[in-house]
Amino acid sequence: MKQLFILLFLASTLFAQEYVVEKVKGKVLVQKGTSEKWETVQVGDKLNGDDLLVTGENSMVQLNKNGNRFVLDDNSALGLNYIKKISINDLLLALAMEEIRNVPKIKKSKEVKSTAVYGAEVSPENETAVLENTLGVKKLNGAKKLAENGYKESSVILAKETYRKYPGTRKRIADRIYFADILADLGLYQEAASEYASIKNEQMTDEQRALLEKRIEEVNLKLVH
Repeated sequence: MKQLFILLFLASTLFAQEYVVEKVKGKVLVQKGTSEKWETVQVGDKLNGDDLLVTGENSMVQLNKNGNRFVLDDNSALGLNYIKKISINDLLLALAMEEIRNVPKIKKSKEVKSTAVYGAEVSPENETAVLENTLGVKKLNGAKKLAENGYKESSVILAKETYRKYPGTRKRIADRIYFADILADLGLYQEAASEYASIKNEQMTDEQRALLEKRIEEVNLKLVH
């Protein structure tokens, strides 16, 4: 029952209200719904919550939903369903669902959104695939943009989902510490401690190791008080 509730919650985020594209700079593409086709984004386009936006180098797109504006900077990817305020309880439910999904399973085919990637020469007529990890990095950049705009809970959910779908992104230590820090900022010290601990065995620079040890010490102090 709990798993069903979490799935229904996540699914409900797909039906956000309509976004209008106000500004576009450079190359910005959208993948609508479950389509594998990439389309060029233009000013005036109307997008829905189940669409995936991807920006190229030196590109950006500005969206407007009922007067609320959101700018996605260059080299980023974002499913519009994540531009949404959610509660701490809903974040915890989503994190629990990610833990369930991370349990080892028999290998099966990848989801549509995971296999459709963005490359320098992508066009509606000729889609050129690049390394899958590229889209994963872009999604982490999109998650950071969410956090910068106050959607911290949604940013963590997107980051965790990205680590699962694009395992190579788990090696990006600075990003992982960044999103673990958000958990601590939200007062989720147990969850932050768990995330910090999961990073410890990864390869990293001496500077990153020192920062990680500092963060672990800080969150442990919070847990004992």
